[in-house]
This record gives sequence, C-alpha cells and structure tokens, in this order.
Amino acid sequence: MLPPLKKTQIFGYSIGDLGINLNFQMVGFYLAYFYTDVFGLKPAHVTILFLVARIWDAVNDPLMGYISDHTRSRWGKFRPYLLFCAVPLNVLLIACFFTPEFSYTGKLIYAYVTYILQGMLFTAVGLPYSSINAVMTQDSQERSVISSWRMFFAVVMALGFIAIFGKPIVGLFETEQKGFFFLAIILGVSSTALLWLAFTQSEERVEVARERYGVKDIVTILFGNRELWVLALAMLLNTGVWVIGNTVALYYFKYILHNADLQSLFFRYMIPCNVVGVIVTPYLTRLIGKHKTFILGSIIVAIFSFSRYFVPDESLILIFALSMVSTVGMMFCSVTQWAMLPDTIEYGQWKTGVRSEGIPYAFFSFMQKAGMALAGSFATYVMARTGYEANTDLVPAAEEGIRWLFNIVPAVCSLLCLFSLFFYRLNEARYKEILTELNSSE
Repeated sequence: MLPPLKKTQIFGYSIGDLGINLNFQMVGFYLAYFYTDVFGLKPAHVTILFLVARIWDAVNDPLMGYISDHTRSRWGKFRPYLLFCAVPLNVLLIACFFTPEFSYTGKLIYAYVTYILQGMLFTAVGLPYSSINAVMTQDSQERSVISSWRMFFAVVMALGFIAIFGKPIVGLFETEQKGFFFLAIILGVSSTALLWLAFTQSEERVEVARERYGVKDIVTILFGNRELWVLALAMLLNTGVWVIGNTVALYYFKYILHNADLQSLFFRYMIPCNVVGVIVTPYLTRLIGKHKTFILGSIIVAIFSFSRYFVPDESLILIFALSMVSTVGMMFCSVTQWAMLPDTIEYGQWKTGVRSEGIPYAFFSFMQKAGMALAGSFATYVMARTGYEANTDLVPAAEEGIRWLFNIVPAVCSLLCLFSLFFYRLNEARYKEILTELNSSE
C-alpha cells in the first residue's frame, strides 16, 4: 500500500492543469474569432480546418498513447513529456496567433500547419500529464481530490482569467493582431513555467509490470474495457452540455436579452460557482461515491437548464440564479468524470491482462474532442437552419433556435448523460475488489 500523497504533491501536480489550460482555453476561446476577423480566413475554410484536425486526432491520439506507454526514462513514462514538450507546445500557440504577410492561400496553409502541429503537441503534453494521475496513486478518494484541484486550476483559474481578462488585454494594443500575439506570448510563457513546475512536483509511484503490447493490442485494450466506453460516452454527452451553452451564450445575450456585455458579467457570476463545485465535490464523493456524484450533477444540470427556458427575458436575476446552480452541478460532473477515468485503467488490466495508461487517456481525450466538434457543429447547424443572420433583427425561428440551444438542448444532453451512467458498474466497492485481486496476483 502506497503512503498517502502529500498536499504539496497534489497541489504541485494539479497546477500543471493551469499550464495546460492557459494554452487550451486560449485556442478554444479566441482562435476561431482570430482566424476569421483578424487573420482574414473565410468561416467555411476555418470550419473545414477544425474538422480535418479532429479527424487527424483519431490517428494521433491513440498513437501518442502507445508511444507514452512504451516510453522508458529516468523520469518515468509520462513526466518527460512535460519537460521536453512544454516549450514547443507554447511556441506553436504563439505561432497560431501570429499574422504573417502571406497571400490568402499562404495564410490558409500556415493555419493548417500551425494549428494541426499545435494540436499534436497538445496531445503530446496533455495526454501524458493526465496519465500521471493513474500512476501517482491507486486510492480512489485521492484521485477525486486530485481531479478537484485540477478542475479548480483548469476552469476557475485558466478559463476565468481568459474569459474575463483576455479581450481587455488585447484591447490595450492599437490592433487586434498585436494584442492577440502579445496575449499568446504571456500565456505561452506562463504555461511553460507551470508545466515545468508540475514536472518537478509529480512522481510516478505506482509500480506495475512493464507491458510490451503491440499496436495490434490497442483494439483489445479499448474494446475489452466496457467501463471506459460507458464513461467516455457519458463524458461526450456532458461535453455537449457546456460546449453548446458556451457556443450560443454570446448570441443569447446579444439577440435574446439585447445586451452583449452581459456575457462578461455572466462569467463573473459563474466562476465563483465553479469554485463551490470544486470544493464540494470531494466531500460528496467521500459520502456517496464518484458515480453517484456524477449522476447527481447531471440531474441538477438537466433540471435547472430546462427550467431556465421558461423564465421571462426580463427576469435577469432568476436567469442568472438558475445558471449558477446549474454551474455547480456541472462541476460535479466535470470533476468526477476525470476522477473515474483512472479507475478504468485497473479495470481494463483486470479484464484484458494488459495494463495501459496511455491508450485509455488517449481514447478519453479523443472522445472529448469529438464531443466538442459535434456539439459546436450542431449549434451552428441549428442556427443556420432556423434562419440566423448576423447583426440583424432575428426572425422568430432563429430566436427560438437560440433559446433551445442555450436551455433545452443542454438539458437533453445532460439527461442522456444520466441515462448512460446507469450502465456504469465500476463503483468504489467493485474497484477495491479488482485492485485487491490484481495486487494478489503480482
């Protein structure tokens, strides 16, 4: 039995997610806008670029999982990637927000090269970073605490900073080109420093027999792990909740509530609710378990998102209040899904006889990206089909489409997520039985 992790170890490892998400959230929040309104690419070309990148992820993510699983170094299997890939990852972030003096075709090629390479380097850092969680501890509650800290740094710190302060920083410069480039430099340097700090503070403590599985065994590792598939499906649906909501939030405030500035105010209220969710989740997981906490969060999100649809537009306080409760529930889901993932690794080892940290994390990462792509595409598709036209008085169908996307669709996604979780069987008691059996057979 491993000794409990020190608080400094948990904090030092978890802060790496701030480094990861300064990069990730910068791309997620601003790159599409930068490409169309600053870089000068056509929206259709940007859509195709994002789609091509996600298709490549289907190849790149499991390949990176295989490579990291077979890495051997004096720093372990996963930690070296934080040390050696942090700089190229953030150099590519800065390159994505640089505007070269090329022709349109040259700019499009430049965007393809830098964005896809940035995505590959993000996988090369993010996947091994997440995999460290599975080899730091096998204590289910410690994994919940780690996930809570990670969500605090990822959502509260990184997302909060970029959502609230990113655009004002850009506005300090005479052009958006210079502003976004300077913001990318600030975040890139900070991200690198934080990833290096996480490298020094993390430790791969779980010692398991070295698996020399081949590429052909990836199929066995994935399809032999039923619980991973169920959890990944729940995560994909849960991703749809926040991606669709965030995608249409600005449209909702601009065209439905007729005040685009409310978006910034909205996030200022939601960030403290994320903090509450992060703080409360470990207590809930200790009391009722991770699986039931995920279910509880899904119920809260479904009820309060659905209820918000029926609130009159002028009742801003009630709209915000319902959103705040829903946000707390959303954090229950976000924390527990990542805390449950490491447990599926031991389950897969027990079920197939092959242990792999990299492949399950790669699959989970790909499913999250797929959820983001599908949800974002669905939102824009609905808006197009209902007759949305930018900067005009919307037709009733377009207004109703935005209302549904902001309220009803996230509620439906959360209900589907809840339904999928009923098929998940790896509770804490079952996990302990599997872990005991694995340890006794070594």
